Amino acid sequence: LEPLAAIMESTAAIMESNQTQTNDVNMDSASNVSLLSDSQETALAFLPIVPAALSMWASCLLMRLLYKRGFKSPMRRILLALSVTDIFTSVTSILQCFFVPRETSRRLYAIGNHATCSYLGWGFTFSMVQCFYYAALSFYFLKVVKYGMKDRQFAQKIEPYLHVFIILFSFTIATIGLAFDLYGEVSVGAGCWLRTTESCGSSCILVYEVFFAGAPFALSLSVVILSNILIFCHVRDTIYESIKKQQERWATNLKNLRQSLSVANRLTLSGRGASVAAANALAATEEAIEEESEAGMEEESKIAPKSKIAAKTKTTTKPKLTNAHVVDRVTASPQQLTRVKRVGIQSFLYCAVFLITYSWTTVLTSFDSSGSGGGPEMEPTLFPFMLLRAIFIPLMGLWNLLVYVRPRFMTLRDQEKSKEHGESSLKSLRRVIWDPDAGSGFRKGPGSSRTRFATTTQLSSKKQQTALT
Repeated sequence: LEPLAAIMESTAAIMESNQTQTNDVNMDSASNVSLLSDSQETALAFLPIVPAALSMWASCLLMRLLYKRGFKSPMRRILLALSVTDIFTSVTSILQCFFVPRETSRRLYAIGNHATCSYLGWGFTFSMVQCFYYAALSFYFLKVVKYGMKDRQFAQKIEPYLHVFIILFSFTIATIGLAFDLYGEVSVGAGCWLRTTESCGSSCILVYEVFFAGAPFALSLSVVILSNILIFCHVRDTIYESIKKQQERWATNLKNLRQSLSVANRLTLSGRGASVAAANALAATEEAIEEESEAGMEEESKIAPKSKIAAKTKTTTKPKLTNAHVVDRVTASPQQLTRVKRVGIQSFLYCAVFLITYSWTTVLTSFDSSGSGGGPEMEPTLFPFMLLRAIFIPLMGLWNLLVYVRPRFMTLRDQEKSKEHGESSLKSLRRVIWDPDAGSGFRKGPGSSRTRFATTTQLSSKKQQTALT
C-alpha cells in the first residue's frame, strides 16, 4: 500500500502543478485582453492624430513668427523652446497606442516591442521639460510686470541658468530610467512609463515616480500658480492706484473750478448789472459741482479698498521704493495701464493652457502609480480621461500660437471695427498668423521695447536711478 500511496500523492502533485500553470496562463492571457470595446480602442489610437498634426503645424507657424520678429526677448526664446518640445511631444503622443509591446499589450493596434516602449517612456519623461518652460514663462512675466525688470537684465542674470537646468535635468531623469530598464507599458491608459521589475519593486518605483514626475510637476505648478497670483494682485493694485490718482486729479480740477466761481465773481457779475437769474445760475452750478465731487468720492470709496484709502491718507512719510516706481509710471499713462492689463491677461492664459493640458495626465498617472489601487479594470471608468488626455496633450502648440497672436489680433479687430467695411474675424486671425507686422500698432509684445513698463518718458534719468537703486 505504501508504493500505491506514494504514486497517488505524486499524481495529485502533478495535477495541482498543471492546474496552477493553467491558471497562470489564463491570468496572463486575461491580463492582455482589453476591457475597452473595439470602437473605444480605435478612438484612443487614431483620435490624437488630428490634434497632434494641428499642434505641430501651429508650432511651426509660431517659430516662423518668432524668427520674423527676432529672438531679442527672453519670452520669445522660451516660446521657441516650447514649440520645439511640443513637436517632439506631439509625435510621441501619436505613437502611444502603436509602439507598445505587441506580445503583452492590451492595445488593439500594438505593433511595437520593448525597445519602442522604452522610447515612449523616455519621451514621456523628457516631456516634463514643457512643464519647466511654462514655469519659466510665468516667472518671466512676474519679473517684468511686477518688478519692472528689463529684458536685458533677465537675459543676463536668470535666463541662461533656466535653460541649462531645464534641459539638463529633464534629459538626465529620462536617461536614468532608460539606463536601468525601468520603462514598460502602463497599467491604465496607453503608452509606456515606469514599471516594476525584479530589481526594483513597487516601493522603488514609487520613489522614481516622485522624483521623475511628482516633484518636477509640483514645482512647476507651484511656480505657475504663485506667479500668476502675484501678477493678479499687482494688476489689481495698479488699477486701484490708477483710479485713485484719476479721482484725485479730477477732484483737484473741480476744486479749482469751484474757486473760480467764488463770491467775488458773483459780486462782479452783479456789479456789472448781471441779472439775478445769472447769479442764481452760478449758485446752482456750484451746488452741482459740489454734489458731483461728493458722488465721485463715494464711487472711489466703493472701487478702492477702504483700508488702502485710510493707509494713503494717514501716511505722510516717504514710501518705500519697492514697486512704487513701476506703479507711478504705469498710472501716469492710460496706455501703460492698458498694457499692464493685457500682459497680465497673457500670463493668465498661458497658465490656463498649462492647467488644461496636464490635468488629465495627472488624474491617469495617479491611478497608474504604485499602490494607488488602479489597474486595467479601471480603464472603462477612466476612458473619458484617457480620451481627453489623448486630445489635449498634443494641442499645446495650437494654444500657444493663439495666445501669442491674441494681442495683435485684438488690435487689428479694433482697427477693423472703426472702418465701414471691415474684414471678418477669421481673415484677421489669418493675417496676424502669417504677417508678423499685422496688428502691431503701438505694442509688439511683452519683449519689445515699446511695451516695457519701466519707461523713460515719465521720470527723469536721475529719478530713475534713484528708484531702481
